[in-house]
Amino acid sequence: MPPPYLNAHCHLELSHLKGRLRGDRPFPEWLQDIVRLKMASTPEESAAGARSGLARLRETGTTVLFDILSMDTAHEAITEAEGLRSILFREVAGFAPNEAEMRLDAALLRQEARGALPPGAFHGLSPHAPYTVTPELFRLVADTARRRGQWLCIHAAEVAEETEMLRHGTGPMHDFLHRWLPSGWKPPGLRPIELLYEQSCLGPGTLLAHCNDVTDSDIELIRRTETRVVVCPGTHVYFGRGAFPLARLLAAGVRCYLGTDSLASNEDLDMAREVRLAFELCEKRIPLEQLEELASAGRAVDFLPGATT
Repeated sequence: MPPPYLNAHCHLELSHLKGRLRGDRPFPEWLQDIVRLKMASTPEESAAGARSGLARLRETGTTVLFDILSMDTAHEAITEAEGLRSILFREVAGFAPNEAEMRLDAALLRQEARGALPPGAFHGLSPHAPYTVTPELFRLVADTARRRGQWLCIHAAEVAEETEMLRHGTGPMHDFLHRWLPSGWKPPGLRPIELLYEQSCLGPGTLLAHCNDVTDSDIELIRRTETRVVVCPGTHVYFGRGAFPLARLLAAGVRCYLGTDSLASNEDLDMAREVRLAFELCEKRIPLEQLEELASAGRAVDFLPGATT
């Protein structure tokens, strides 16, 4: 039997897109394809993919799952899975400052419409990323999460194109998103981690996903605020990205975890594979035993009340 694993970052609702996208292209182009394919998918296709993906997770030993919900098609599969502990992070995004309250209210209503979660399952909020969430919305979501005792999960510093857009208002990420940006939009002039710090989104109740494009000062901000980070080795390999951030984060004292991301950017949802890939990406300098611990279900005690191995 495989050991019990924590998968700290997943998008089960994208499982039906396995093999339908290419990773050997600029990330903004991949994002554009994701938007197109999600719009063309039926809820039934996405829900069936989620159930198939969850079956693979369970088969390979995942007993704790942190999943991102944007289409709401993986909710039943996760909450009906016997013995699975989970955080269901409701995704929030919005480009218009005057729509911040509306966007947050819509996410909270979708949480409430689902009724009480089963034992071992918890709500969370996921303001998507610094390039798709306004500062006003970040502040509202962060404040609400703290009041409600919910975790935040934010995609942050995933690629250099994200940093270029936020600092300078240029580059392929800006070119992709400009059609949705409000008239007169100006870049904040900050790196992603700096922006999240300015909006009070960093802290011991926040889990950042990816953090590939980080400076030493970014890492120090993450460490000092006790923010957590989840890295996704399979996605890193899928896109052929450069330096893997895990060794730097661990050396700085950041609390880190492993996740699979989705089958739209990974070949499998097997956490044992993520451990092996992390070992290779870290040039075999971090012991396998230490990497296994990063993926252990026992680390759910950091997030879930009363969790044990």
